[in-house]
Amino acid sequence: MTRNRFRLPAPPPPTPEPGAFVLTPFACLPGSTPEVAAQQQALYRWAFEQAQAVVQPSILERDLLGVWN
Repeated sequence: MTRNRFRLPAPPPPTPEPGAFVLTPFACLPGSTPEVAAQQQALYRWAFEQAQAVVQPSILERDLLGVWN
């Protein structure tokens, strides 16, 4: 018998949840300048857009939703 005979499929990648993002006031961060605050805001915006793109249904799922009838 081989070891690969009863191999389980790979688990799906985890989906981001709303609790994965933490809103932190910039005033609470030490030594925050307006430039650093703008960079951090851009980084959080980019990460949020990436998370939203991952959560959207795939092209195949969107196509299946249109042909149920």
